[in-house]
Order: sequence, then C-alpha cells, then structure tokens
Amino acid sequence: MNRKLSEQSTSVLGLDLGSYAYLDCTDVVLHDIQLDVCPRSLTVISGPSGSGKSTLGAILAGLLPRHGMDELVGSIGVGETLIEFSSTSTRRVDVAQWAKHVGLLPQDAGHYLSGIRGTVAEELAFSMENTGLPREQMQQRVAELAQKLRLEHLLERHPQQLSGGQERLVALAALAMSEPDVLVLDEPLDGLDKQATAVVFEMIKLLRANGTALVVLVDSVGIWAREADDLWRLNEGTLHRISAEDLLQPSGQIPHRQPVTANAQILLDMGSVQLAYPGATEPAVSNLNLQLRAGECLGLAGDNGSGKTTVLKAIAGLLRPQAGALALSGDSGLLLQNSSDQLFERTVLREVSFGIPKKSALQQRVPDVLAQLGLEPYSQTHPYELPASARRLVALATVLVHEPKILLLDEPTEALDEAGEAVLQEVITSVLDRGGAVVLSTHDEQFMGRTTHRVHHML
Repeated sequence: MNRKLSEQSTSVLGLDLGSYAYLDCTDVVLHDIQLDVCPRSLTVISGPSGSGKSTLGAILAGLLPRHGMDELVGSIGVGETLIEFSSTSTRRVDVAQWAKHVGLLPQDAGHYLSGIRGTVAEELAFSMENTGLPREQMQQRVAELAQKLRLEHLLERHPQQLSGGQERLVALAALAMSEPDVLVLDEPLDGLDKQATAVVFEMIKLLRANGTALVVLVDSVGIWAREADDLWRLNEGTLHRISAEDLLQPSGQIPHRQPVTANAQILLDMGSVQLAYPGATEPAVSNLNLQLRAGECLGLAGDNGSGKTTVLKAIAGLLRPQAGALALSGDSGLLLQNSSDQLFERTVLREVSFGIPKKSALQQRVPDVLAQLGLEPYSQTHPYELPASARRLVALATVLVHEPKILLLDEPTEALDEAGEAVLQEVITSVLDRGGAVVLSTHDEQFMGRTTHRVHHML
C-alpha cells in the first residue's frame, strides 16, 4: 500500500533499489542503488552505453517496472508518496500522476514531442491544454519561455522541419513547460552547438532557481562537473560516487592523421551550390564551395540549422542543388543523425545485409564489417534491443558494408560511449587509408579537432 514519505525527508525524489530485472531476463540490470534527489539539485550520472542509465532514468520517471512484467525489489518515492516493490508483488505506478512530479526527456528527444502539432508554439502549449488554462495565458507562457530560451524564431516552424539540435531544445522546453518537481534528462546536449548548449545550461539554472531538481544521464561527466551537486558513475549495475581524482584520468589516444597530398584525387567538388527543401521560401544553403580529396577528413561546423545536414544529404544524392555544380568521383554513404531512421530489420545480420544480393561479393563483407565494429555477438539480436552505442554502430555498419568512397557522418559521436568512439576513429582511419574520404558534421569540438584535417564553418 502506498504511504507518505517521512516528513523529515528533504528529498523530492528517492530511490532505494535492491535489484531490477527485465521480464524473462536472468541477469539483474541494476542493484544496490540508493539515490536521493533534493530540490534545486543537479545530479549527474555517467556510464557507458549499456550500463543501465536509460533504465534507471525510466525507473525514476515511473515508466518502469511494467506492471506484472519486470521485477523490482525496493522502493521509490516522489512528492508525498512512497511505493514499495518486492519479488512477489509488482505495484502499478500511476504514470499520469507520476509525470506531474517527474518528467523524462529521452535520448531520442523527438520521441517526447507529440508529432501531431503543426507548429513549435502548439507543441510547447500541448502539456497545458488539458489543465483548463485559458488560451491567453497559455500563449503568454509560451512566449515568455521562448524568449528566455531564445526560441522565438522557431515558434511558427513545423516540428518536423527542425534540425536535430533544435528538436532537442524544443523537446526540453516542452518538458519544462509542465513544471515537474524533477526533470530526468538523457544525454541532453547531444547534437547541440555552443549557443544551444549555453541555452540548456541557462535553462537548468532557471529551473533550479525555481525549485526544480535535475538528474542528467550522460556517457561522460565532461562539462557537467562544474555545475553538479552530485557526480556518479553507473558501472556493473550500481552507482559509484565520482571523486576529484577520477576526473583527472587521461582521455584516449589521439589518432595520427596522415597529411593530404596536393595532388591527391578530388573526390568531391561543389561550386556555388544552393540548396533548398521543397516548399521552402528561402534556401537552406547558398553559394557553397567545397573540395574534398582522397585521404581527407573534412569537418562541417556551425550552429544548429546552419545547413550541415543539408550539405551531407546533397552529397549523398538525397537533395538536388537548385543552382551551382556538384561533382562526385565515386559513391557515397550517409550515416544519419538519428539511427532509428536507418534501422528497420529484425536482426543485426539482416539489417547489415539488407539490399545485398545473396551471391554478391558484398555479402563477403558483412561478417568482416560486423567484426570490425565489434557487432559479431549481436548478429541475431534485434537492433532495438541493443544499447544506444551499439545501435549507432549497427547503423554505421549498414553504410560501411557498401564500401563507399566518401563516408558521410552526421553527428557520429551522438549516443556513442568511449568504446564506440574508439571504434568510430578506427573506421575513419580505415576509410582514409584505402584512399577514400570522410565528411562529418559535429558539435563535438574535441572529436572534430582530433579527427579532421580541416573544418569548413557553415554560416
């Protein structure tokens, strides 16, 4: 039976978890976790892909355990309510009531948006529509929040026309609009440029000042260390507090890039290119001039919405230039920013083999690519049962198996943990060593700096 939290407790959200396991899974995913979240606090939980961060976030948000399916031993409390679970009794969480206290922004931020609203302004107002708030007040709150978060220029845009970074900002704003006591954010900075990252931190300061607590789930602590009240690492299913010494551990090796020779073959030549989407009143990219040579890794940098993804789509042949010339020597392959847009088969093996005739020589490459990316153990696994980092590598494998001359990567480090990023670095090196080229778009300046030969800044 539900009971109130102790009146002496200062926590707005508390978890005392003995163990957690999914239905029909013999392994315990999480165990021996005690977490107390206080008002106005910022709790950062780091860990590699597959460590259980998203599972922990779903438990805190009341989405897990699923009634009668998963097994949780322990208790979780929010507001004035404490719910206890045991191996013989899986209590039902009232998700609608729980969401009034705890909101979750998933790693794929687009999943938080309704998908049925025609403008960003309508999307931001969505959570208030069922509260009976007068329309004038809803419009005022949307306008005020948009001004604080510098989103005014997006209010009349269709949510499906946003860049990945813009979509994440809008989803975060929509979540904040409902004013829960606690916000759980899964990789909230993925795909964000410097300005958008600064906006997120300003939003966090604003929310904390108003009493909201935040729990942030990330692959590595990084820039969160300066702001956090509590730093944890999730490893082997349980939480370990991060010390100052842990933060001083050296990062991985920086790969050595061979210089590009002046007489290397030109694989891509773009001259005075203008790009626009069907129905758009303004071009997304104007007067773009780019050359790419064999053995070269080129970075595209710029604010969210500056046209980086648009350029990659044009090189991949998904968008035809309105003006100018685009010439390719060899084929190209594009890794999309959102892996879910690239995966649809029942197993990893079927996914990577899709579209390749059985007697084709490319079939011989399938096991080699799986081995190169460390995906052999998952060949018969459904891609959506994999951790986010491995799922990202599956999407990359579907591109690599065709051995494109030009590899196109849109925010490739998004969702990758340190091990996945190391694999990505090896892939880029292998493409360059065989005489290919790479064009990548990323807001990860450290990755850009140690990976590319040069950077083109989109304006």
